[in-house]
Amino acid sequence: MKNNILYLASLIFIIIVSCITENKLVEGSSNQYYVENKLSFFDPYEIVYSYGKYQGNTYKEWLRRPENLKMIHETFKKIGYDKLISEYELTSNPCLIWGYVKRPLNHLIDSLVLTYSTDTIETKYYREFWLRRQNEGNKEIVFKILKEVSQVLIDKEPLDYDETFVNDTLYNLVIIDKTRDKPTKEQALSDFEYLKSIGMHGSAYNLLFENYKYQEIDLDRNKLVLTLKSDSVNCCPRTWIVDNTK
Repeated sequence: MKNNILYLASLIFIIIVSCITENKLVEGSSNQYYVENKLSFFDPYEIVYSYGKYQGNTYKEWLRRPENLKMIHETFKKIGYDKLISEYELTSNPCLIWGYVKRPLNHLIDSLVLTYSTDTIETKYYREFWLRRQNEGNKEIVFKILKEVSQVLIDKEPLDYDETFVNDTLYNLVIIDKTRDKPTKEQALSDFEYLKSIGMHGSAYNLLFENYKYQEIDLDRNKLVLTLKSDSVNCCPRTWIVDNTK
């Protein structure tokens, strides 16, 4: 994972979406880009990295809403936070937040939980973090998420998820992108067809040609790529499945 948390309550989601990259030009194609469908939680045409953070509706508005944070959290609980955050990332890899807080993720989570109900918070980051959550109207759900993430990752306690809040599309995309390990040929074809079925043709292209987990699988790539839809209207989408071979 390329980025640590920017917005701790949705830490895994930020890490995942922060790994987006632009599509590659396909040799012999008259169109530079493939269609990448807009999802309820991901717009491939509006996410821009600027001034040290990601911009756009996903980050400025959608991700701040309590109901969306709840959906993300329950979906990641179903996947398993331990499958998305390694022990090294949790305890040994310092998180640099806003340029002045550099602590391991487990310490950062503990500190935020402990400072939630403190009237006077001396440390600038924790004080400003909870003030932002209060101003956004999501302070309560963020605190609950942090406590449950701590329970799962730090205390190593099992935690049930609420299926009514799980987003199946987000679940499937994260499984393909982050937890799929040594996929079989049948699984690779199934993943490819799933991406196409939800309109993520740019991601399907990257799975075929630009993703190291799938490179050694014997697929008829020249035939499969012909089933993908080029985009002659929209420019420069960012894909969910990234080119991670460079």
